[in-house]
Amino acid sequence: MSAAVRFGWVLNLDAELELARPHQRPTARLAAQLAHHRALAMGLLGPDDVLFSETGMPLVPSDPGRAASTGLVGRAFCPTPRALRALRAAGVSPEPHPPVEVLRAVNHRAFAHGLGRGLHGQRLIRSLPEAHDLVADGGAYLLKRPLSFAGRGQCRLLGTVDEMARRWLVASLRDDLLLAEPLVRPLVEFSRHGFLTAAGDLRLGRPCVQEVSARGAFVSVRPAEASDLSPSEADALAEAANAVGAALAEAGYFGPFGVDAYRYAAAHGEGFCALSEVNARYTMSFATGFPERPPPL
Repeated sequence: MSAAVRFGWVLNLDAELELARPHQRPTARLAAQLAHHRALAMGLLGPDDVLFSETGMPLVPSDPGRAASTGLVGRAFCPTPRALRALRAAGVSPEPHPPVEVLRAVNHRAFAHGLGRGLHGQRLIRSLPEAHDLVADGGAYLLKRPLSFAGRGQCRLLGTVDEMARRWLVASLRDDLLLAEPLVRPLVEFSRHGFLTAAGDLRLGRPCVQEVSARGAFVSVRPAEASDLSPSEADALAEAANAVGAALAEAGYFGPFGVDAYRYAAAHGEGFCALSEVNARYTMSFATGFPERPPPL
C-alpha cells in the first residue's frame, strides 16, 4: 500500500446494535462506554489518518490542517448506513463495502452457528418453551442475542427459568432467535483475523491472546506465543478461520473479519471452542492480529 494513502475513519463500535435495530440510537450510558472503548481501538488508525465522529466532525487529529478531508479514503469499523452517512457528512467517500443485508447476515450468530465449529451442544432457540426444555434436566446455559457485542445481550439460565429470565426471553424472542450455549468457564481467549478482497482472495493474520472482562468486554490483546496454543488448538483455529473466510466470501462479504475462540473448563474437563464468534468487521484486536494495514478495497 502506498504510504500516501490516508484514511478517514468512523469507529462505530456499536455496529451490531444498529444492524439489530437500525433506528435505535445509543443511550447516554452506552455512548460513554463506547467513548472509552474507542480509545482502545485507536491502533487501527495510521499516523496520518483522521477520526471523525458520527456527525462527521474531526476528532483526531485536532489540528484543522491535518484533519482536512481532501484525499482521504473513507473507512469504518463496520460500514453500516449510519457510519457511511458520517463519512459522507465529513466530505469523505467511503471505500467499497458489502450491502447492509450482507453485514447483518454474516454478523448474526446463526451464521457462525451454521458453520458447525462452535461449542458442543449449542443450539438456536426461537420460543419460550424451547428455553424451558433446555434446562428441564437442570442444565446451565448462556443465552446470547444474535446481534450483540462486548458481552452485552446475554442471560444465564441456571437450571430453571426464573421471572427475570422469563422477561428477558420474552423481550429478546420478540425480535429474533437466540443462541444457547452450555455454560462453561473460559480459561484463555484467542482470536485470528483475516481480510477478504472483493475478488475473494483471503489473507490470514497471526493468532492472538485476548484478555476480556468477566462480562466479555475487550480489555487487551497480544500476539500468541508458541506455547499459548497446543498444536491441535492452533490447527483447529486456523481451520476455523479458513472456513469462515470461505463462507464469508460465498455470502458476498468482503473486508476485515475476526474469529474468536477459547479454551474452557467444564464438568468433563478442559476443551477448546475453535469458533465462538464471527466478527465480520474490524475488531479491537485487528491491528495486533493483522499488523499490515489492509489497502483500500
